This record gives sequence, structure tokens and C-alpha cells, in this order.
Amino acid sequence: MTSVTATLRDRRTFFLGVNTGYVTDGLPDSRYIEFYRRRSSLALHCAIVGNVVVPGGHGSNGSTPTLTSGAIWGQVAAAINQGGSLPGIQLATAWNGYIGTRKFVGDDPQTVISEARGLVAKLGSDGVSAVMAGFDEASSMAIDHGYRHVQLHGAHGYLLNLLIDSRINPRAGAVFDRLSDLGKRLACAGIETSIRISLRTGDMAFDASGTDAFHDAIAALPFDYIDLSSGFYNIDKRLIYPARAEVLAERFAGTEVVAKRNPATSFILSGRAMQNVVNELPSNIHIGLCRDLIANPDFLTQPDRGCRNRNKCHYFSKNEKALTCATWSKEEITR
Repeated sequence: MTSVTATLRDRRTFFLGVNTGYVTDGLPDSRYIEFYRRRSSLALHCAIVGNVVVPGGHGSNGSTPTLTSGAIWGQVAAAINQGGSLPGIQLATAWNGYIGTRKFVGDDPQTVISEARGLVAKLGSDGVSAVMAGFDEASSMAIDHGYRHVQLHGAHGYLLNLLIDSRINPRAGAVFDRLSDLGKRLACAGIETSIRISLRTGDMAFDASGTDAFHDAIAALPFDYIDLSSGFYNIDKRLIYPARAEVLAERFAGTEVVAKRNPATSFILSGRAMQNVVNELPSNIHIGLCRDLIANPDFLTQPDRGCRNRNKCHYFSKNEKALTCATWSKEEITR
């Protein structure tokens, strides 16, 4: 077997959103363009540039880029397109005062959930409407820049995640209406779409009730794909970045359960979605890669050379400013 794609059959492969930290003054720089140019290919359906802040939004850390009308964003899309992949962009926002924990296991889960409910209540309907308007504006800007896949980041405890979950936001129905309208408009414009959500928050008590209903409600939205991640950043990052075998197995199993329950919806499996599990998945599950492609831009044709779990890519947790990898050559690290 010469490549991972040889076993994919009708599945599509995505390079999922990652916040590289390759920014200067809040915008992508030459490192950002080269990172995505190098990893785009005809073997990769879509490369999604990650965690891009919507206009009027707030980044999750100081190295998070913000979408603007600047030409650099079109240059990133063009580099991906020239490489042979569909240019995608993941739109996100945190909130004023958001601080992500550098620890992998964060604060008391119940405190995080309680503060989330208080934040949403304080926003009120006008504040929520302003947030959703930011996603609308960002989607239009992305299309103008040449992106042909738009992903909304509704996972990891970021603001959209809080707004779409009725267990946190009692007015989530109004947010669903806005998302439905946006999904339909993007479809009419010929834009492929997805939304990222978390399978679990990491708060066992919270996750024990209403989780299936939440997943099924998201699956009914008019998006082309549901990207199933897991975890809240400030509760348990080990769920977001699964490395241990039991956490990976839980991610695969959780994705499969949701996909089987919603056979008319397409899903993206993330979390080291390696070759040996591909053939066992339901046909409505597609493949999301991240750390393996970070480690080796040619991973799709060299599947034996992927991530080695050295954890250098977790730059924020290590108090660094940008992504790196222990497998890279000296030239790649200093480029």
C-alpha cells in the first residue's frame, strides 16, 4: 500500500484547522503561506486554515489571525488552490477576556460550565445577534478571498460552542435559525460547508444529559459536513488532542455512534484518523488529518512517516509563539 488514500475509496480527506501562530501583526505571514502550500495536493480534498477570528471577534491567544480585507488572505487561498486542494477556512471567536489554560487539564469543569452560562446570559439577544453577524460577514469575506469551504468553529468551548448548546444558552434555537440561513446561503453560492463541534466537554455530569440530542440537532443543520472533535479547551485538552490509545478509541467510537444515528449526514473523523481504521468506518464518515500532516507534508504518500507524539506542536501550552515539530529538519524549523 503506497498511500493512505489507497484505502479511502469514496471518502474525502481534509487537513483540519490548526492555529499555527505564523502571524505578524495579526495577519498571516510568509511562513503561513508556505505551510499550507507545502501540505496541499491533489490527494487532499480540502485544506482548512484554522481558528481565524471573525471581524469584531476575539482570538483565543495572541498568535491567532483575524480575517480582514487584506490581500494576504487571498494569497493563502491561492497557494492552497495551486497545490491542488480546495481552499477552506475555519471561522471562530472567543470573547473579550478569554484566557486559555496552558495546562492540559484545566479548571474545575462545573466552574467552566457555570461561567459559560453567565457569559451567554450577559451577552443578551443583541450581543448574540452581533456575534452571528460577525460570522455572516466573515463568510462573505472568505468567499471574496477565494475560499471554497467555510467551516464554523462551534467546538472546544469557544463562543459559538456556547451559543449553539441549549444546555448553556436557553435561546440556542435563534442561533440555529441564523446558522441554517447561513448554510443555505453558502450552498446557493456553491460553497462547501462544515461546522466543528465537540463530542464531549470533559465535564462528566454535564455530558451525561442531552448530549445525543445536541449532536442530532447539529446534524440536521444544512451543512455539508459535521467535524466531530471533542473537549472544552479549559476543561480537558487531552480530549481535543487525543494521544493515548484509550482516548483515541473513544473518539473513534463516539464518531461512529453519531454517524450511524444520522446516516443522511456526512461527518469528519479527527484524532489521528489512521489507515488501519478507514475501512471499518461507516460510509458517511470522512477523514480529517492534522498532526500527521503537520509532521510530514507528504504524509498522504508516506503514511509511515507521521506524528510521533513529541508534543512540540502544542506551542501555546509550552509558552511558545508558533507551531513547530520535532520531526522537522533544521531548515523547516528556521524557515
